[in-house]
Amino acid sequence: MTEKVMNCEETKRHVHEYLQKELSEAELESITTHIANCDHCEWEYDFEAALNRTIQMSCTETPAEEIAEKILERIRSIDLNDIQH
Repeated sequence: MTEKVMNCEETKRHVHEYLQKELSEAELESITTHIANCDHCEWEYDFEAALNRTIQMSCTETPAEEIAEKILERIRSIDLNDIQH
């Protein structure tokens, strides 16, 4: 079986599912390896993890699926290079 190698684009696309452990074991392992070796993706992972913790502490109600997806799309569209500087 060939292990899928995650690049930055794939890692960014799946970071939410990674944090929720909604991926296969092979995908989780591949993303873990990528994050450990990529400072940019590690920063994005840390940002999303902190955001998820903040939302969990602040929100007692689960948003509608449509709203949650729109929020995630917006977050993913933000150029993190602009935030870091």
